Amino acid sequence: MRRVITYEPTAAESVLLSLRKAGGVSLDILFGKNLDNKGGKKFRKATERLRKHNLIIGERKGKKIFFELTDEGRAKASKIKLKLEMTKRTSWDGKWRIIIFDVPEKIRGKRDLLRKELIGFGFMQLQKSAWAYLYPLSQEFLDLWEEAGILRYCIIIEASRIVNNQLLKEFYFPKS
Repeated sequence: MRRVITYEPTAAESVLLSLRKAGGVSLDILFGKNLDNKGGKKFRKATERLRKHNLIIGERKGKKIFFELTDEGRAKASKIKLKLEMTKRTSWDGKWRIIIFDVPEKIRGKRDLLRKELIGFGFMQLQKSAWAYLYPLSQEFLDLWEEAGILRYCIIIEASRIVNNQLLKEFYFPKS
């Protein structure tokens, strides 16, 4: 049985994804009756956080506020969509994808972000700067790290055989 890699978007991420798809709309159009219950409070708080982080902007039109993504919001929504797509995969092609990186100390924040994101995408840490994944890496995934200025510090290997891969197999294919 293969380990199921899942990714469940937060309320804020759901708002970003919805605005990415629908464009400039009010929250009640996006989420309907969900705004009238506990979930509505969650979405309103998420919207406020997104506004504070400059990921969305709102414009009042009558009694409603219509929201749109900023450029940063579009980039963040694209990254979230990529995570969702990468976690949908179900069949393994028998190849391992290994990312090895050596990001300079002067951009330590980007290195820490890379590690955090690799965990979020479902990679397994082999060593401090070596990570493994069992599905093909999409061009969008590579573009994400290129835009962040990190890809040039990474080596990506696709391997069909790894000696002493027991930890990898246990991580991705735990015994039921």
